[in-house]
Amino acid sequence: MTYELDATDDRGAPDANDGGDGDDGTNDQSGSGGTLDSSVGVTVPDEHVGAFVAQALEDPERATTWDDVVDTMVAPAARDAWAALSRVERAAEVLTKAADYDERAVERFEAVSLDAEKAAIEDDVDEGLRCRRNADTFRDGVAAAYGDDLLDDEEIVEALETSAFDTDLIGRREDLLERIDEVYDVEYRPYGGTLMDAEEAPEPETDHEETW
Repeated sequence: MTYELDATDDRGAPDANDGGDGDDGTNDQSGSGGTLDSSVGVTVPDEHVGAFVAQALEDPERATTWDDVVDTMVAPAARDAWAALSRVERAAEVLTKAADYDERAVERFEAVSLDAEKAAIEDDVDEGLRCRRNADTFRDGVAAAYGDDLLDDEEIVEALETSAFDTDLIGRREDLLERIDEVYDVEYRPYGGTLMDAEEAPEPETDHEETW
């Protein structure tokens, strides 16, 4: 079969609580940003699709656990509602939240002027980088859930396909950041997710203090 790693954007599911990510809770869902025209299409045997999806979501620079993500994303008052969701619904909520962070990162990076003083763009860059870290960490948590048998092959594929997962959005995010870096020499960790170019990624490293 040909598996296209480019799920449709389904925003019909209820929003998960933003939890302790340090935001003020306003403007949590941003605009779509820019997208590219291509999707990722590769031939994957049926019995390996689940592992393929998990590897695509994994960020080898991080060592996130599913509990890390749930503890951060779901406020204590929302735990009963979270427990009532199926495993697929929970994973889809996390992937959609990751896409929300990607959109917010794109918005911040798009707001950066390339002919301004560096001090004038630092707030947008810092917030964009924070959202970028959160997005990658949330997806890594879903990959960890699969690795720990909290999601099976069918469940991780269904979660991906019913979430707002979008490889083009990630590519847009990275293109904008590279453009900013060329002008301002931004200190950031190159993208380590296997959706892009894992061979050029740095050695695995995790610092959750810089996330959320």
